[in-house]
Amino acid sequence: MPTLVVVRHAQAQNPPGVPDVARPLSERGRRDAAAAGAWLRDNVDAPGLLVTSPARRAQETTAGLVGEWDEVPPVVDEERIYEASLGDLLHVVRGLDEPRPVVLVGHNPGLSALVEDLTDHVLELRTAGIAVVAVPSDWADAGPREAELVAVHTARA
Repeated sequence: MPTLVVVRHAQAQNPPGVPDVARPLSERGRRDAAAAGAWLRDNVDAPGLLVTSPARRAQETTAGLVGEWDEVPPVVDEERIYEASLGDLLHVVRGLDEPRPVVLVGHNPGLSALVEDLTDHVLELRTAGIAVVAVPSDWADAGPREAELVAVHTARA
C-alpha cells in the first residue's frame, strides 16, 4: 500500500519586488520546516522519494525536512507542482513508481484539494501542514475517495 506524505511549504516572506516563485521562507518558516522534518522522522517510515515544487519556499522547506533525517532520499524538482491544479497533482501522483513513502512538497490550494479528492476529508493545510495518506492501490490507480487519511499535523517550532 503506497503512502503519500503531502507537505505544504512553511511560512514564506513576501518581500517587495520579489517574484512569487522566488519568495524565501521567513525565520519562523525555517524553524517550522525543521520541526516538520523531525515529526516525519518520528512518525512516518523513511521516504524513498521526495518530490518538490521548484519555488524557493518549497525548496527551502525541503531542505529543512531532510536536515532532520538520517538518510536523504532522492529529491526531484517537479515543475507541475508550482501553481498546480488538482488535475496536475493527480497526474504527478499517478506517475509515481516508488514502494516506500513519497513526500510531496508544494502549495495550496492544490495540496488541500488533492488530499480531499483522494480521501474525501475536507482539509485546509496550513503552512508546514502535513497529511499522511495511505493509497490502497498502485500509484497509477490512485482514485477519488479511495485513500485513507492516516495522520494530519501542523508543524510549529
